Parts: sequence; C-alpha cells; structure tokens
Amino acid sequence: MYLVIRCDGCNHMMIAPDYRHHILCPVCGVTTTIDETRVYVHCRDRDVATDIATQLGDILTRRNGKDLSEEEVIMLRQRFAAWERQTGWA
Repeated sequence: MYLVIRCDGCNHMMIAPDYRHHILCPVCGVTTTIDETRVYVHCRDRDVATDIATQLGDILTRRNGKDLSEEEVIMLRQRFAAWERQTGWA
C-alpha cells in the first residue's frame, strides 16, 4: 500500500510505502515523519498513487499552495474509494 502525502519542507506531493516511518523528499531533502503528516489517500498501486500525487500537486499549484480543507480530503477519499470499487482496484 502507498500513501499520498505532502513534504513538510517544500510542500511537494509525494508517495510513501505504508511500512515506512520516515521519507526523504526527492525535491528538498527534508525528512517527513509519516505518522505526523496528513495522508491524503491510501493506494494499493504505486502508479495510481503517483498519478494522484501529481494531480494534487497541480491542484495545489493552481491554488498558490493552499492546502485542501479537511472536507475536501474526505471528499477526495470517498471519490477515490468509489473509483476503486468501480474499476475493480478495491
């Protein structure tokens, strides 16, 4: 399983395997503690997680770095879960 998270240093969207406790940002080199950061989505597939991270990064860029609200994250997770069920990823 992969987690879509945001770097604590530069706000870069990235993915991390769910068994990791820390991850080093490939952009700025800051170490993010997985247990202490927001997880946007849990994905079974690495490519799907990468695609979501890229899309979220684009959205946040268009929003001038403004993060998603808690309601938006909940909606994202619900829509992703529905997509997984519909496509057979679940």
